[in-house]
Amino acid sequence: MTHRQPDLVRFLATGAVLGAVIAVLVAALGRDVPYVKGLQEYLLFILIGGGAGLAVGAVGYLIADRPRLGS
Repeated sequence: MTHRQPDLVRFLATGAVLGAVIAVLVAALGRDVPYVKGLQEYLLFILIGGGAGLAVGAVGYLIADRPRLGS
């Protein structure tokens, strides 16, 4: 049986998009951040959530690709 290699770009993109969506939900349902306008708040949350989702996607890729890496 051949081992299919996971696609790194799909893992990273999925993680970033899911992180950004969760961040928008948190920004919409949470309290307002003082001294920050509405759009700036959403963009800040999207940036942080997307980055965190990107990192989670990278860890997910490493776990999915573990047999090929030799662990």
